[in-house]
Amino acid sequence: MNKKLEIDKIIKNFAKNKSLPYLTALTKIKKDRKGYFQAKDIKQQKKSLSTDRFQQYLKDLAEYDTD
Repeated sequence: MNKKLEIDKIIKNFAKNKSLPYLTALTKIKKDRKGYFQAKDIKQQKKSLSTDRFQQYLKDLAEYDTD
């Protein structure tokens, strides 16, 4: 039973590491960690906020962004 769990873990890890979306996300994070997570947050906020509030959110980001 223990061997089966170990083999399943190896297969899942191999499949994850060969996944194109996983690899592109990983390289983007390595290049620009802050920018990647900020872009991800902006996408999420765009879906959840109204247009006016989203524009205000972008203005606030631009004001407080030091980089």
